[in-house]
Amino acid sequence: MENELFESIDGSFVYTIYKSDTYMVCKFETNEGTITTTGPSFDYLKGEKYTLTGNYVDHPKYGFQFNIITINKFIPNKQEDIIKFLSSSNFKGVGKKAATKIYNAFGDEVLSIIKNDPSVLDNIGLSGKQLLGIRNGLESMSDKDNEIILLLISAGFSNGEAQRIFYHYREDTPFILKDNPFRFYLDIPNMPFNKVLHCAKGLDFENKEYKFKEAYLIYIFKEISFSSGNTYLSLDDFKDIYLKDYSDFDDVLEICIKDEEIIKEEDRYYYKQEYEDELFISKYLKEIKINDDYDETKVEYVLKDIENNLGIKYDDDQIVAIKTFFKESFSLIIGGPGSGKTTIIKTLVSIFKELYPFQNIIVVAPTGRAAKRINEICEVESKTIHSLLKWNKDTNTFVHKKDNPILYDCLIIDEFSMVDNNLFSCLLKASQYVKKICVIGDINQLPSIRQGELLKDIVSSKLFNTTYLRYNHRQKDGSDIIDLANDIIEDNVSFENYKKDVEFIDINHFSLNELILRIKNDNNSGNNLDDIQVLSPMYRGEFGIDNLNLSLQEALNPPSKSKKEKKIGKVVYRENDKILQLKNRPTDDVYNGDIGVLEEIDEDDKCLLVNFDTSNVFYEFSDLSDIAHAYALSVHKSQGSEYSIVYFICSRPHINMLYKKLIYTAISRAKNKLIIIGDFNTFNNGIKKELEARKTHLLNRLID
Repeated sequence: MENELFESIDGSFVYTIYKSDTYMVCKFETNEGTITTTGPSFDYLKGEKYTLTGNYVDHPKYGFQFNIITINKFIPNKQEDIIKFLSSSNFKGVGKKAATKIYNAFGDEVLSIIKNDPSVLDNIGLSGKQLLGIRNGLESMSDKDNEIILLLISAGFSNGEAQRIFYHYREDTPFILKDNPFRFYLDIPNMPFNKVLHCAKGLDFENKEYKFKEAYLIYIFKEISFSSGNTYLSLDDFKDIYLKDYSDFDDVLEICIKDEEIIKEEDRYYYKQEYEDELFISKYLKEIKINDDYDETKVEYVLKDIENNLGIKYDDDQIVAIKTFFKESFSLIIGGPGSGKTTIIKTLVSIFKELYPFQNIIVVAPTGRAAKRINEICEVESKTIHSLLKWNKDTNTFVHKKDNPILYDCLIIDEFSMVDNNLFSCLLKASQYVKKICVIGDINQLPSIRQGELLKDIVSSKLFNTTYLRYNHRQKDGSDIIDLANDIIEDNVSFENYKKDVEFIDINHFSLNELILRIKNDNNSGNNLDDIQVLSPMYRGEFGIDNLNLSLQEALNPPSKSKKEKKIGKVVYRENDKILQLKNRPTDDVYNGDIGVLEEIDEDDKCLLVNFDTSNVFYEFSDLSDIAHAYALSVHKSQGSEYSIVYFICSRPHINMLYKKLIYTAISRAKNKLIIIGDFNTFNNGIKKELEARKTHLLNRLID
């Protein structure tokens, strides 16, 4: 529809006519009768009510159908809004049942009534904990704050989304809502576009059509940029997709460029944040000052002393890496599994503390598990990058930045292949007092999830001293896992050569039950569940992550009267489950990719407790989207971690997801034993397939 926004209808799901992985046809019951819908595959619940946004089309064969663009749970009336608000995380210990009781007692004016006189709650049958939760929740927020957040919830946002919008705009929120609600999407990172679209659909505001189209074009642009990992796009990358819906691409793109939402540089188009990040990184690295405080004799003396005390001998590459670190203000150390990267970090820290006793050094990593490993082995202060910079979840900003820098003299960044442009830019902005930076990583691993290919770009510039660690230090008699990793890089894989700690099982003659039995045997042979990890490239299918987690949970942590459970949709969380953290929670010192154990489920307080070794974290039932089961992981989620035993699924249904860097990253997670379950043709085709190079201009900026 060229000159209007999508239409919105409310309907209850009846049944599915047809469904594939990406497309489905359904029946919905609406106020106007039963309709046929077409659109993306979605797990509807029978009888559940949804708000569907899209367009009616007149199909020449099947008649009128509603083509779905976005899907949302039905937004209830004011009564249900208030009940949802009172049972949100703002009010500890108050569930839907108690919130309903409160609403029934006082009606639509309940918030102002209990705010003015909390004692009115004393005689309606609430527990002491619930009374305290209500009072504390209301006291922590002013009447105006309550009204704004409730207004946003009524507009269709979840409590968490409403809180984020409020923290961003504060008292200006109602004005933004009336003037241009699409600002919520444009200004606040990770705000769901479909939620903002639904909110805007019910409002009238000036230039609504073009404000929508600007946000829609930005939405397309950001989705393509994120999914591809490109820091910039070419015009053809996003133009045709917009033109499928609207014909005024040039006009809308001009608005986006004028508003500086999209930056045009020659034939490259950037989202504004990616452009600023790339510029800042190149400027910072090119302006790094030369280190004039290098004394090779002192470094050699301390290094020799360490060798004598520990009874070790560093190889030639390690010695070069150590000397380069102290000579240069910025240096790189590149190495694969078993090449001694962690040993190098420990040595660099020891020598630095000896030579500069009054200076501060810290090691950071993108994941909590990587930072924890460094802390245990190297006996040095180590943190995740988010923890070092003190990320504020509510405002999505870092405490430490240009005007509040970190107070360290030396910075070592481990697992650098996982670091994206935006995170590195934020770290550098807060590093104005840092005199020495060393990045350490494996250039053959997967690049970052988010945009950029930092390690490759910086190494390729050849502006900075880079040391390659070439020797295997993991085992005196060699390691098949490391040999396989190196052979993948050299395109010289032959499984006849791997006879000790690598096993290849033909999946065509192997069942899911056999996999489960082997893992149970490993678990019963002295390996705990943290030592064993199943990796799979995909979520769907018999050997996909979802089904593997379900099957392994039933086998390794079956139901028991002694273990409480909590069911969320189709997922059952059970005490003693292996749990994966999906989002950064800096206040709890737990980060994306951390793995823990579910220790307790508390129905009274509507929460569960997960032990992540370094911290115990409580999750309210409303926050369980932050976690998942961790019996099986994606290869990306495993990056930055090591496991004693790895089972890697490499079957034909996964063929489109398999390529050299992903397979290399998967097999290099194994420390002692690797079992590949797949077929040879799929594996061999995968290691020959290179990941498409990402579009970045950082290399050009560095060497220009």
